[in-house]
Amino acid sequence: MATVEEKISIASSFLKAAPPGEINDVFNDVRGLVGDDELLDGGILNALEEYNTEELATVDVPGIEGKAIVSKHGQIESDRFLHPKTNKVFKLDHFRQVASDVQDHTVDEGIEELRKTIEKDTEDYMADRYAEGVSAVYGSNGKITIAIVHNKYSPSNFWNGRWRSIWQLETTTSQVKGTLKCKVHYYEDGNVQLETSKEIDEKLSKTSADPNTAVSRALLDLIATAELKYQTALNESYHEMAENTFNGLRRALPMTRSKLDWNKILTYRIGAELSAK
Repeated sequence: MATVEEKISIASSFLKAAPPGEINDVFNDVRGLVGDDELLDGGILNALEEYNTEELATVDVPGIEGKAIVSKHGQIESDRFLHPKTNKVFKLDHFRQVASDVQDHTVDEGIEELRKTIEKDTEDYMADRYAEGVSAVYGSNGKITIAIVHNKYSPSNFWNGRWRSIWQLETTTSQVKGTLKCKVHYYEDGNVQLETSKEIDEKLSKTSADPNTAVSRALLDLIATAELKYQTALNESYHEMAENTFNGLRRALPMTRSKLDWNKILTYRIGAELSAK
């Protein structure tokens, strides 16, 4: 029989692998498996914290308009996160994903003007490409980090999906590194998950009299080009999988070209032959 520590470890792995929009369902399931709420609450907090920060969970924050992103790039403490647009820090209950205790935060004045410029251009980009998405632009220690997340949940149609991308600009070298991730769960009469990612490493080419404007426009142009290229490649892959890969994996229909109804097996010739034997 598994020890308590082993059960907690297994439950944590389930939580960290939870599909988009289904963390509460997975949590309730593993709560039943472990069976001890006190041990469960004490043992999986780290897993929930990792899930929220890696998946860029979005939460409502008192006094702040719109959603805020929970990201390790804005993590002040294990349960406190920065909302860079308002320079506020909020406390997060990782279990319930509820924000509270909003406080002021001191910003890095050295790159704050550049951060604000990039933030405005990022918001315009989001409005054009991700109407229901959420973004956050962080700035510290000479580095600008853009976090983008777009969730699309359709449980009535048995699918949920999440797009995430993280872009980091080293302001001293103009080097940009990006990580693009897409996760989709489809579970009608089955359980299919797709998780894919791509890394980007490029250098900005700036052309403008205003340095901040030049950097921001070059950065958002790079992001737009890279994300469109990746999304186009994903669409082509989906088409290929639907037309060829999944067809190759799917069990072929019988020669009658219709599914076998096992409740009516005796009406088929094979049923008569089996009954005769």
